[in-house]
Amino acid sequence: MAGHSLRSLADEINGDVSHTMLQKFEVGEVCPDTKLLARLGQALHVRPDYFFKTDELKLETVEYRSQVKLGAKPRQRLEEQAYEFFERYLEIENILGLPMPEFIQADLTAFSGDGLADAIEKEAVKLRVKWELGMNPIPNVHATLEKHGVKVRILPHAEGFDGFSAFAKGGGVRVPVIALSERWLRGNERDLPRFRFTAIHELAHLYLILPEGLSHKEKENCCHRFAGAFLIPRKPFEQAFGVNRVKIALAELCAIKSEWGLSVAAIMARASNLGLVTAGRYKTFFIVSAKNGWRKNDPGTWIGEEESRRFKPLVLRALAQELISTSKAAGLLGISLPELGKEFTPLD
Repeated sequence: MAGHSLRSLADEINGDVSHTMLQKFEVGEVCPDTKLLARLGQALHVRPDYFFKTDELKLETVEYRSQVKLGAKPRQRLEEQAYEFFERYLEIENILGLPMPEFIQADLTAFSGDGLADAIEKEAVKLRVKWELGMNPIPNVHATLEKHGVKVRILPHAEGFDGFSAFAKGGGVRVPVIALSERWLRGNERDLPRFRFTAIHELAHLYLILPEGLSHKEKENCCHRFAGAFLIPRKPFEQAFGVNRVKIALAELCAIKSEWGLSVAAIMARASNLGLVTAGRYKTFFIVSAKNGWRKNDPGTWIGEEESRRFKPLVLRALAQELISTSKAAGLLGISLPELGKEFTPLD
């Protein structure tokens, strides 16, 4: 999780022990003393009680957003960072006795071609109905996913990484989980419509059971189709965009973006998927888009919120109800006791 090798970790703790001894700790041949555990926790940015946890979860069939250019070690680091958070998330829900929302997948293995595309459109609407979202814009995708049992972890940006999805299995439960790069959520590259689309694309990997034999690209296109259909279903899209369009003004696309939280590029892809523009018109859009630099700087704006603050309030609730100690709460939140004191003020 911290990105260290055994040698770099030995250097980080000023050679208190060699990398050879660290390897013996790692495989369980030797146990470090309390003082060294504290030093290791400081170097690895975890509290000492982290080393006493038992592993209960396992990430199954991790699906990455597109063919990311990440080596084995960077992937492992991202997966471990996400895994550790999901473990804490499930622990606090278990402490509070919260029910696990049912997550039933959609089996589309019997479909192909245009039939598969139509089935994806229908499943996107069915899930909206099941989650009681109606046909209106979704104000906060992140919060919506977590409300319906999909655990979401925002990870520090790593070059070539947008997101991945998986099922976390352990303790008799199988939980849908998504990890997303903070790249589109914060900082200079902040692009909330792209963050929203990526999040629902990853949801599609979890929700849809696609036919066997599809190529990676075909699977990605299916997930793109689901993301577009979930964020703006066919009927409201046709009302906003119109049908059989020949000429389209950029201002129209920006207006749809400001209401629905999709990028201009995703809106045009949606129009193409639904046959509302010709292949030639869609190609022309991409030429104009490249010429004007819209691929990096999508025109228009969407003013919305894409933060979910569910995890921290759950921990503070458990602390207020005296279900956990202050030390346990600090460990779950990954902060120090003084930092927890600033977050938690009981109302007596």
